[in-house]
Amino acid sequence: MLKNSTLELLQKSKNLLAFSAGVDSSALFHLLQQHHISFDIAIVDYGVRPQSKEEVQHAKDLAHTYNLTCYTYKAPKIEKNFEAQAREIRYRFFETLIAKHNYTTLLSAHHLGDRLEWMLMQLCKGSGCVELAGMQSVETRNGYTLVRPLLHLDKEELLAYLHTKKLHYFQDHTNMGNDHTRNSFRHRFATPLLQKYKEGIK
Repeated sequence: MLKNSTLELLQKSKNLLAFSAGVDSSALFHLLQQHHISFDIAIVDYGVRPQSKEEVQHAKDLAHTYNLTCYTYKAPKIEKNFEAQAREIRYRFFETLIAKHNYTTLLSAHHLGDRLEWMLMQLCKGSGCVELAGMQSVETRNGYTLVRPLLHLDKEELLAYLHTKKLHYFQDHTNMGNDHTRNSFRHRFATPLLQKYKEGIK
């Protein structure tokens, strides 16, 4: 499922996986293991859902099982603009780890649906071509490379992989509503488009 070009890149780098214990990052975790890619994981607990403590413990257990390092961070309470603030908190955490432990690559589990949501959101803001194409598989950041190995796969394919392998993952039920802008775009536009036009969108 992972592209050969991605595997070749990751075999030469020191990798940190942004992990949440959800469908996407769980699938990426096990795909990396399957291909013998070396990596460690980092997870943020925002403290807004009762199961977040279970997710952190699951991350620690996985790390122990596979002899990886698991970094955890308990985020401060976010009072407003949750999506933007949460993103800023986690990337600050990841980038601190990258600088301290000399990681060269940050792995993110964004998939095809995330990419489509991003494009639709940017389109509706009136953004230009650069912003519409902003979510790339490989992106050079300040001091590291951000790699998104799953952009060619949709969530249904990732779920099928986890179910076939009988691998555990958590469902974040806050993603089911339309409270946040991204959720609204996902449920109202991106998911229906993928269900009808997946091959063309790919």
